[in-house]
Amino acid sequence: MNQRTDEPSDHDFEQHLAAMGKRLRAARRSADLTQVELAALSGVDRGNISRAEHGGNISVLTLWHLASALGLRAADLLDDRPLGDR
Repeated sequence: MNQRTDEPSDHDFEQHLAAMGKRLRAARRSADLTQVELAALSGVDRGNISRAEHGGNISVLTLWHLASALGLRAADLLDDRPLGDR
């Protein structure tokens, strides 16, 4: 299958997932929560939280639940710009 040159590559997508995972972990730690505590607050299984924090692919709904539990918008976890620059 040919890929258009203007489309993001799978590598780009994986890099964005990894960056989102780092932002999720930082937000969780900033809230002084363990993965187990975030799981209880969000209704998301701890394994899915761990997967997300390690750059795994999660659903938009899961991302929304995690962000909401952290007092954030899902876009805050996806956007790689600092919060003040948005």
